[in-house]
Amino acid sequence: MGRLFQPAPLRRWSKLDIMSNMKTATVRQVQHTLANVIAEVQKGQEVTITKRGKVVARIVPAARAAASVSWPDSRARMNALTGGKPIKGTAPSRILRDQRGERL
Repeated sequence: MGRLFQPAPLRRWSKLDIMSNMKTATVRQVQHTLANVIAEVQKGQEVTITKRGKVVARIVPAARAAASVSWPDSRARMNALTGGKPIKGTAPSRILRDQRGERL
């Protein structure tokens, strides 16, 4: 059996490759060493991908999950405003249906 192709690891980053915490790699390098690229991104690095010297993509670390959203308790607020009594009037769905008229 012949020698298997051993992809070269991402080349050592030179000062020219580093611009404001950003590294570059060619499409070929990314195809053959995606695990290395992902490892760099996990460390917080941005990796710019080039094809024939032109930037075609950028891989950036995922944004951290935002804190859980505190949704207001609308039912409790309405109960506080109305004293727990039902609101009198026409239902919004009925108003919309009447306004749409013949369009349905």
